[in-house]
Amino acid sequence: MSNGTKQQYKQFNIDSISDACLTLGMLITGVIVNLEKYKEYAAEAELLLESNDEEYIPAKAYDDINDKLLYRQREILKFLADHQNSSFSYINLRRLLEKKGYLTSPLSVEMTQLLNELLDVRNWTFHNPQSLMVAAKEVAEKNLPDELKGIAQVLPQLNPVIVKKVNRYELIMLVSLTIHAKRRTVQFEKNLASMKSDYQELYNGIENKLFVMTQEGLSSEVQYAERFIDSGLTDFSSDIAQISMAIQKSKYDGTDEKFGELIMRMGNEVSDKKGVE
Repeated sequence: MSNGTKQQYKQFNIDSISDACLTLGMLITGVIVNLEKYKEYAAEAELLLESNDEEYIPAKAYDDINDKLLYRQREILKFLADHQNSSFSYINLRRLLEKKGYLTSPLSVEMTQLLNELLDVRNWTFHNPQSLMVAAKEVAEKNLPDELKGIAQVLPQLNPVIVKKVNRYELIMLVSLTIHAKRRTVQFEKNLASMKSDYQELYNGIENKLFVMTQEGLSSEVQYAERFIDSGLTDFSSDIAQISMAIQKSKYDGTDEKFGELIMRMGNEVSDKKGVE
């Protein structure tokens, strides 16, 4: 029976090149899957632009694509440029692997600048309500006509509370969206190439590593193989999500009892629902 503390499960320790490969590989696969969907949605935006010659785009048509792009962008940034101490992302992991001596080749100036830019994008994406309130107040005050500054005062409307819903967007906003998506795609692909290069360097440093059979024969080059799976509510991925959530809430101590309790509870909920049906 395993025992542990809740705190030790908050962090995955990287104590070997194999640990480094495992961690970087997880980030790589996350970027690959989400970038594939991002490019798919970017193509949808292009088609919408090509098929529309009106001055405005209906809000639903624009939002449906924009929302999908933003979701995938957020997911990719989570793997590339999340600067939280409790999070793994390429921008932090790369520095750690250099510090530990697992990676000896320095990150290029271009890639360093690119990762810092994506960090800014990540921070901008997660605007908090307080900064938005301060910005709204600033915009209102700075837009007062010069002749009224110092005389008039900007007062908020407290009742009724206005709920603004966009009915349509200017076509230029869709143009901007497609340009943005193209630029981000190039940046994400550069990051992915850099991550794969780092993974190969790490893998080369492993002694007694496995060789893969290719059409050209045995090779130590890292291969990326797709495997299509069915996703279910009670599969391995679901178990991982359950344990991960418990770890984040400090409700997992590593014991067999706690593990069984979390996984069994999920299974019972599914069984109960099936029984009701």
